[in-house]
Amino acid sequence: MLAVAATAALRPEPSAVDAMARLLLLLAGVVLLVVGLVLNAVRSVVVRGGLPPTRYRGPSIVVLVLLAVVISTVATLPFAGDALLLLGRGTGGSGTGGSGQMSLLGSIVLLTSVQFGLLVVAAGFVAGPRALAGLRLVPRRGTLRAIVIGVGLGIPAWFGGTLLTIIASLLLRLVGIQPTPQTAEQAIGVIDPLVIGVTFVLVAPIAEEIFFRGIAFNAWEREYGARRALIGSALLFALVHASLVAFLPIFGLGLVLALVYRGTRNLAAPIALHATFNAIAVALALLARFGVFRLPT
Repeated sequence: MLAVAATAALRPEPSAVDAMARLLLLLAGVVLLVVGLVLNAVRSVVVRGGLPPTRYRGPSIVVLVLLAVVISTVATLPFAGDALLLLGRGTGGSGTGGSGQMSLLGSIVLLTSVQFGLLVVAAGFVAGPRALAGLRLVPRRGTLRAIVIGVGLGIPAWFGGTLLTIIASLLLRLVGIQPTPQTAEQAIGVIDPLVIGVTFVLVAPIAEEIFFRGIAFNAWEREYGARRALIGSALLFALVHASLVAFLPIFGLGLVLALVYRGTRNLAAPIALHATFNAIAVALALLARFGVFRLPT
């Protein structure tokens, strides 16, 4: 959701000259940033390529995340109007036809751009150069059992996440900060339910687990040990979601997902857990959206 906020903030002003100047500056900055991150990643692959196959031989995970976010932001720029509508700050624009409703393509791009970016950098800088040599994310056997474990743990994980969300909201209010709705919550309130279901329950769990547990956890475990890998991958997972009120519950979820992956060594388990967690949250939010019941605030 970082890309949604960034895209909305970068929408040009009405003046054609100002808009062109800002666009050129933006493009120049993006190009320089992308070139710098790519060169850093390529250099790391070359330098670390001589390490033993039991080590992580790829770029910094943080650099990969930054590159994924840049890719995501660039992909969403044509849909600035949709981003503003999602954030409740627009009445239509690029991609919307001025209708005041988000376009289907814009909705899909805004909800999946970060996941797409994560998969692109994972394929280009980790899978391609075999930076995690010998790693098999989904073993030949035990996948059904891993899925059952993930689904079974997804339900208590959702209750735990809900409790942490309540605690985080109370703590923020105690220090004078009024919690604001997450971008994901805003999306569920306005975007087509089918798009929400596919992106939140299928695309997000698969892409995010491939990167955060499949790559980040394994890379840091090889370099720093299991404890740092658990905490680091969960922390990065929470930071990428860019939500103050949801930071604590997402960090907790990240720890659970990493522990489940470490225990099963099968990525199907955390994917199933993540999908179950999201499915419960999405189902309840959609029921509230269509007036079946009201969620507590």
